Amino acid sequence: MSDCPPGAERRVSRRVRLRWHLSILKGQRDARVLSTVTENLSSRGFRCVVDEPLAAGESVACILRFPIRHDLLMSQALRCQAQVIWVRGMDDGRFSIGCRIHDYTAVA
Repeated sequence: MSDCPPGAERRVSRRVRLRWHLSILKGQRDARVLSTVTENLSSRGFRCVVDEPLAAGESVACILRFPIRHDLLMSQALRCQAQVIWVRGMDDGRFSIGCRIHDYTAVA
């Protein structure tokens, strides 16, 4: 049982509203790439909207691109291993997902 009262904030890390480009590799053998942007981001995870569902508990590889401060036309990338924590269907047929980041490395 959780010690949090119903409706209370359960997040451990602060979330920031950031819309950074995100590529999610779905599947292992015949991986498909889902292209989207983050809705918010924290040191532990992110939320985004995708066109097709992912399964809660599914492990995914991601590429997260963010702008370089001194040159907004250039970007840097992180390769992440993440786990889908929750999936919610939206009225427009897309899916909002929350993922926990397990590991990441910088990509040149």
